[in-house]
Amino acid sequence: MRIVFFSTNSNRFDGESFCIRTVPSRKSVFDSLAESYPEDEFFVVTQLPASFVADVAGNDFAETSSRVQYRRCQKENASDIAAEILLLNPDLAVAASFWVTPFDWLPVQDGMISDMLRERGVRTLCHPTEFSLDCFDKYRTHLLLEKHGFPMPEAMHLDYQQFWCERSHRELKTNVYKAYVLRKLEKMSYPVVIKDTVGLSSYGMEVAVSYKQALYYLYSGRTNSDRLIEEYLSGEQFGTEIYGSDGNYTVMPPLMFSLNRYGITSPKQSVKLGPVTNEKYKIAELNEMLISLAKKLHLCGTAQVDLVFSGGKWFIIEINPRLSGMSETYAAALRTTVPHLLTRIARGEKICGTALQSVCNIKLPLLTDAQMESLSHIPAVRYIHQIHNTAAKQEREKGYCEIILAADSVPEVMAELERLAADFPDLVESVFLENARALAISLRPVQ
Repeated sequence: MRIVFFSTNSNRFDGESFCIRTVPSRKSVFDSLAESYPEDEFFVVTQLPASFVADVAGNDFAETSSRVQYRRCQKENASDIAAEILLLNPDLAVAASFWVTPFDWLPVQDGMISDMLRERGVRTLCHPTEFSLDCFDKYRTHLLLEKHGFPMPEAMHLDYQQFWCERSHRELKTNVYKAYVLRKLEKMSYPVVIKDTVGLSSYGMEVAVSYKQALYYLYSGRTNSDRLIEEYLSGEQFGTEIYGSDGNYTVMPPLMFSLNRYGITSPKQSVKLGPVTNEKYKIAELNEMLISLAKKLHLCGTAQVDLVFSGGKWFIIEINPRLSGMSETYAAALRTTVPHLLTRIARGEKICGTALQSVCNIKLPLLTDAQMESLSHIPAVRYIHQIHNTAAKQEREKGYCEIILAADSVPEVMAELERLAADFPDLVESVFLENARALAISLRPVQ
């Protein structure tokens, strides 16, 4: 079988400013994949930074697997990219969609490509385009989940153009839409979360504890596009991934997220720990709910779901129909890699063949090559991924290093983290260590 992994990027990528390093390398991962499936031929068609599928050096691929054919796609529109994939005569095309800022819309582009491939008789592993579009716009996601009866927080949509329509219509003396929004906003339960409807993750998210604070934010220069205003659910925050297609789905036990001082997760600061099997979190109920979601929405591939457990109930916050920051973490728990995992999903193979390992995903400051080399020899360290923006002026924009630790239980993985913190005191920041310890306490079995 000829299997093509493909992904696109709508953004310009300046490889001269970004230094990206992953351990194990993408080359070694695809070498292993090809060895596992010697009867298959593998191809990669992607655009830089080629997340999950290739190592990058400057504005090109670094060393690649000799058993995989790579194509750096220079095309811009979906039909041209689909035509380039079709030249490889694939039996199966697997979307390895990733994310970019400011618009998390790459699954829509990859979905359009997948539609064109299916029209030409190619089997694909890629979510329906309309579903990806629904997930791109968080208000559309809210309406979709509401339509199918899934629990979610109370929310309202703010149309930015209508909210300020008097600016372009001088004849207006009253903005009726704004009056409606403010009346509804006043009656909401506080605190509320205010977020961009099409932004990435929690970037730019605001937590308003009162009507007055929400009003101040909406009238400030920070609000310059549509917003979703959502009831803040106090509780513990989690994420999970769903794998599969055609009614055959696997829901992974969730990972618990640490929160920042505003009570929300931060992509560059959050610690993830799990998988969570503690009975107090009603994991069986969550699994049943998300299997139902996957079937109703016809998921095809991998999707990440953000969740809150509040008042003894599970609530869905948003869905990301692509690979996520959790994908490598789950791959480590499964003792595999993301390309192996995607291949198993596409071939309909069993996902959880052995007991899951416990994992901890934690961020470190930027590492030197020597420090990264030292960490790579620690058996519990299963994955290292560093992004360094050498052109960034502000410290917080320069990048980070993400590592994943794995062991047979949460206490064991925490012992590995404590050992790492003792051996490398300059690398494991105290706030991350304390967050991990707090999560481990929450995940202790019910007595």
